[in-house]
Parts: sequence; structure tokens; C-alpha cells
Amino acid sequence: MNDEQPKHRPKLDLKDLHLLHLINHFKSITLAAEAVNLTQSALSRKLQAIELEMGVQLFYRSTRKLSISPAGQQLLEDTAAIPNILDSAIQRISENFLGSQKQINIGISSSLSLAHLPGIFHPQSNLHPEVKIIISQPKSAEIIHQIATNKLDLGIVNHRAGIEAQAQIHHQMSDRFCLIVSTDDPTPSFTPQHFKKWAARQTWILQPERSPSRVVIDEWLAKKGVKVKPNMELENFDLMCQLTALNIGVAFIPIRALSAFPRKKQLQKLSLQPAPERKLSVIGPKNIVVSQHIEDFTKSILFS
Repeated sequence: MNDEQPKHRPKLDLKDLHLLHLINHFKSITLAAEAVNLTQSALSRKLQAIELEMGVQLFYRSTRKLSISPAGQQLLEDTAAIPNILDSAIQRISENFLGSQKQINIGISSSLSLAHLPGIFHPQSNLHPEVKIIISQPKSAEIIHQIATNKLDLGIVNHRAGIEAQAQIHHQMSDRFCLIVSTDDPTPSFTPQHFKKWAARQTWILQPERSPSRVVIDEWLAKKGVKVKPNMELENFDLMCQLTALNIGVAFIPIRALSAFPRKKQLQKLSLQPAPERKLSVIGPKNIVVSQHIEDFTKSILFS
């Protein structure tokens, strides 16, 4: 028979967890206390009580600054999704039983051009015009994080390795690239020797180094035996079209990005064989019940 007494298992309720997240967000007990209408001393005592219950220090305090401890970091990382899951559940209750307007929070990578948007949103306007769409454009990595912590309902990002561990993939689409140059420039030959010489003379406008789209382009160029040094780095393909039309440089852009450009006659579209290709993914939080209007939105996206 085992006579050992069971060890104390700490307890932490949602209100206390919310306070810890606020303290970490503001990096200040004073500012966190103001956000919840508490005095600084009251929140300090509450934090001490939580740490006593947990049996571990969660924040380091000094006269000049407050920082999170490794234990606190682990606790808040592991529970980052909990407040958002609760908010999402309350939102669904409000939508389904209390008559609140249905909504979808979507994060869209800034590397998508204006021409990508009709295929994403046009069917929705006919299917569920009553649904409110809330759009943000953080970096792809931040979109994936917000999906993983249930802060967003959907994200549309460049696919990357390991994304399945953080998000559920609802839909994927291929996005092929072409090369654009000004109509004032002669059309280059794609034979290896001529293309290398042509590429070396160009002013290149490319996406930021190590971004998913740039990786695709760099790999394609490497297969051609070409290495280029960009004179300008941009995330916005629509702006790349504008600059190329002004004969400021040459650029690789998704073929779709040209469809919304109003001055196509000022550009030469050069088809590439084989074409560089990226994959876009529509992702959502894992292990949750997806609302019907969100599922309908995902199914209505027209990209193949």
C-alpha cells in the first residue's frame, strides 16, 4: 500500500488567468490594475496569492521593471487560446440564440494582391450578405499564431511546413508566378546564357528575403543558375505592378495579380516554364466546432 500523500495540485480560475495575461500584456501591474479597475496594491496581493497557490513565481518584480519568469511564460503560452475560445463560444451563443449579427474574423496575408480578393469574398456577398466580415492583415506568422490561439476564425496565408500542427487546413490553392517587365524593355530570351546576362542587367523588385514567396522565386532562379540581388524589396504585388509599369524595375508576381491591374498595356507578362508556384492555405483553429456561416464561407472560395 502506498502511504504517500497526494501532492497539492494548483488551481487557477478564468478570472485569475485573465489577470495574468493582462499583467504580461502591459508588463506593468499598475497598468493592468487600471484596466480592470483595481488598485495597484490589490492586484499585487492577488498576484502573490496566485503564485502561492501555484507554488512557483510567475513574474519577476523590481523597482524598475516587471518581467515574466520561465514558469509564467510556459503557463501563458499553454493557456493563450483559453480566453479566445471562451470569447468565441460566447459569440456563437449570441449569434445563434440572442439574435446578434453573425461575423467572421479573417486574417489575410499582405502578400495577397487585390486580384485575389474577388475569389475570396464575392461568393460570400451572395450567399450570406448578412454576415459581417472583419479583416486584418498581420504578417503570416502572426496570422498562424492568432489562429492557433483562436483569436481569428479564418486565415489565408502562404503555406509553410508545419502549419498543420498549429491550424486546421480548410482549403488550399495553387498560385503560379509570371515575370513582368515594362513594354519599353525588349523581351528577354530564356535560354540559359542569354537569361543570365539579361538578369544581371536588371533592376529587380522582389519580396523580402526568406519570405515564403521569395523562397519560391529564389529556388526557381537557382535552378536556372541565376542569382540576383534586389534593388527593392516589397510585400505588395499591386505596388510591384505599378513600379514595373513605370519602368523602375522587373518583378515576379502571381499571375492572378495582373487581372486587377488597370494599366496592363504598360506591362509585358512573360510566362515561365515551369512556372514558380506557391501554395496558399485557408486555415482555421483546430478542435472547435465551426459555425455554419464560416463553413459556408470557406466552401464558397472560388480558387482551385
